[in-house]
Amino acid sequence: LEPARGGATCRAVEQVIETHSKQVKGKSWLKCIPIGSGSAAPEDRITNGDLEKQVNTSDEWISQRTGISARRVLTGDKKLSTLAARAAQAALDNAGVKGEDIDLVIVATSSPDDLFGDATSVAHNIGAKDAVAFDLTAACSGFMFAMITAGQYLDTGFAKRAVVVGADALSRWVDWDDRNSCILFGDGAGAVVLEAVKDAGSSGMLGFAMHSDGSKQEHLALPYAGVSQSLNS
Repeated sequence: LEPARGGATCRAVEQVIETHSKQVKGKSWLKCIPIGSGSAAPEDRITNGDLEKQVNTSDEWISQRTGISARRVLTGDKKLSTLAARAAQAALDNAGVKGEDIDLVIVATSSPDDLFGDATSVAHNIGAKDAVAFDLTAACSGFMFAMITAGQYLDTGFAKRAVVVGADALSRWVDWDDRNSCILFGDGAGAVVLEAVKDAGSSGMLGFAMHSDGSKQEHLALPYAGVSQSLNS
């Protein structure tokens, strides 16, 4: 990196150079770049007007506080894994690569179709037959965590290309009679294709910082609420 003509290097550029020249635990560059992106959304939508008929709210109240006018939702027997695969395929098409060129598939989701994970299904549906595939659960931070996780695999040389998908069908878990939460959530999927690069100077992931704090978990949680069942002896 060189200073702009006629002026000193700005502080932002200096910080990038500093980050590249000195790795810091939990905050450093990863040798990979995004080469394609894609998204997919369900056809069915629920507008604020629809919610006015369900709970005590209004389009004006929701729009002013959230900026949301409508949300897409999966209905009937439609699958999140299919939606995730559509987003992944769109990212592959955008990148100009095939599923068979992918070494790693990570699906970040808190609401998979299958409790055992959707990533293997997504990998199969996009033709990534030799890829390692697994789900990652970190709620709202899931896509960011998945990007960094994939970046680590690419940085170490384990994989050359990875597909990272963020997908959720939270409408399945929403209490549609709760006016405080039902206005916020919808369903959808987004994906990127990441590719490894040889040197840090070509990196597209310039830095990251990760931290988790479980002390306030009760404020955003979806706990198991099962019923005990006795076994006959």
